[in-house]
Amino acid sequence: MTYSPQRLDGLRLRHLRLLELIDEHRSLRAVGACLNRTQPAVSQMVKDLEYALGGTLVERSARGVALSAAGKLALQRARSGLASFEHLIAELHADQSPILRVGTNPALMFQFLPAALRILGAENARMRFKLRTGIVGDMLQALWDGDLDCYVGRVDWDQMPQKMISVLRHDPLIRTELVLACSIRHPLVGRKDLSLGELADWPWVLPPPDSNNRIALEAGLRNHGMAVPTPIMEIAADPGALMILAREMNVLTCMPRLMLDTHVAGGELCALDLPSLSLPPILVGFVTLAEHENMAALQSLRQALGQAAAQLNAAPGA
Repeated sequence: MTYSPQRLDGLRLRHLRLLELIDEHRSLRAVGACLNRTQPAVSQMVKDLEYALGGTLVERSARGVALSAAGKLALQRARSGLASFEHLIAELHADQSPILRVGTNPALMFQFLPAALRILGAENARMRFKLRTGIVGDMLQALWDGDLDCYVGRVDWDQMPQKMISVLRHDPLIRTELVLACSIRHPLVGRKDLSLGELADWPWVLPPPDSNNRIALEAGLRNHGMAVPTPIMEIAADPGALMILAREMNVLTCMPRLMLDTHVAGGELCALDLPSLSLPPILVGFVTLAEHENMAALQSLRQALGQAAAQLNAAPGA
């Protein structure tokens, strides 16, 4: 079956919604009831879609119908397109300036992203922003689903499905270390002879076990034959609270080095001197879907992020 641009031009939105209904109901008869069409008419819609895209999207069996691997991929891309289309309709009917939907990691809200928005002149531009923070996987999934226009944050390529990588456009922005941090008044600060074994004698405050920073810390400690610390507190998706507790208590924690220079840290946090402990760097980038990369608003934000990254990388101690 070959791809047909002529048949592609004849598709309608209901053809894209068809895949979602098939995935949900697994029955062409049930799909027909949803679309108010006969089963033969639904079968013809499936054929039209398959001929347009040049592949088998639906597999039939005695148990009903199901999406093939190609059908599941087409469904994912259809959901993204439909979400973007619905967002466009909402903007057109709002009679207001357009909204750019930006996903990011909470740690970048303290300094980096606000700096980029200041460069962009967001407070004066005819542009509105809907900012959403969360962990890496959730943000990339939201971008993939069409619920975000772009993502600014950490990207772990080795944990990402190949099918997602192939449709993303990525611009690297900043690189920062993952460090063990504590209050500047902590007894371990300034110790040049500090050993990794002594870390187990102190209480810890950490993000949840499924967070990237926690996973990297635990892997680094295990590589040195150390037991993973059991934290006295866990804080999910709130680096501000993590910094405040580390600042006010004699606890150890783990965070990106760039967070030590934020106003929340207030000059009261520092990184421990532990050259023997090697933790992976954190790479922050700008990510969008290939079909969105030429949007004027995204290009403007990308340029502002690049300037903010250059300023941050040029700062002393960067």
